[in-house]
Amino acid sequence: MNNKNLTGYLLIAAAITFWVSWFLMPDPGTTDADHILKIVKASRVSVLSSVITQIISSVLYVVALFGLATHKSLQTKMQLTGIILLAIGAMGLCADAFFHLLAFFMTDDSVNIQADVLSVMKFMQTTGVAFLLPLLLPLFVGSLVLAIGMRAHAKISTSATVMFIVAFSIGIIGGLSSNVFHYTMPGLSLVVLALFAAGQVVIGFELNKKQRLVQTNTLWL
Repeated sequence: MNNKNLTGYLLIAAAITFWVSWFLMPDPGTTDADHILKIVKASRVSVLSSVITQIISSVLYVVALFGLATHKSLQTKMQLTGIILLAIGAMGLCADAFFHLLAFFMTDDSVNIQADVLSVMKFMQTTGVAFLLPLLLPLFVGSLVLAIGMRAHAKISTSATVMFIVAFSIGIIGGLSSNVFHYTMPGLSLVVLALFAAGQVVIGFELNKKQRLVQTNTLWL
């Protein structure tokens, strides 16, 4: 297995562990501090597993993106912009894991969930999130930019791009319905995250497929 194939597999592993980390989190996407403390309290083992998986995913993303950045065939401005945005997003993903770790600690039996603890969680879910989002959003925007850049140079098909656009669309519609109509769709966050993860898996598979074709053609020459 050469380094280019390894990069594709690392991206696939990063995407899968990314989704698994959110699958392990109870009710992902909620920002209600009181509700978060209650559901984390009821699922502490799952939350801790999610934290560990999310950190592993962040590391896998960074290593995979270093591999992508060294591809001579992925050096256009759009492709490099997508890689950079994804790298920033990986930092946000890792930072988000420690938000979850804080919630895990604050729901320990040795900690009394009184007004002070709740105020800390409210801060983390409002002002704290304002610091986190600029780091985390590039993970999703970068995925789309990278997919468009790679498709423009025939490195992958349109499948990943379509998945990312659909994910953004569902996320926006879900956000609007929640804010305007106060209607939340259970499991919507997991569906959106699954689409992003699936799109990244497609990029990894198609990158490896393209590389295998290049290797086969080289052998025939």
